[in-house]
Amino acid sequence: MERYSQATPYVEKLISALRHPEPQTVRRAAWILGRLRAREAIPALLRVGEQERDPYVLESVIEALGEIGDGRARAFLQHCAAHGAMRVRRAAREALARLAAEKDEHAQ
Repeated sequence: MERYSQATPYVEKLISALRHPEPQTVRRAAWILGRLRAREAIPALLRVGEQERDPYVLESVIEALGEIGDGRARAFLQHCAAHGAMRVRRAAREALARLAAEKDEHAQ
């Protein structure tokens, strides 16, 4: 894991934490990035989501992408809506619904 000074931006540290070997750390970082609605984290979240097999980590990544609400995640979320794990499918459907609601909101 890379070392950071106090000057390193918080979001950059969280994005780096997505590569941590401990799944709980990855889940926590994804959750915080979602709460911050950190759009700059979308490419890293998508990379993690595409490579991850742990359904709990996938669920956290999907939830973060749904909270951020960026259309770049739509194809990935649609793919996850057919995942074998129910928790992943549920999170993907909820995230897609959130994206659709935000799209409708912006259209008005």
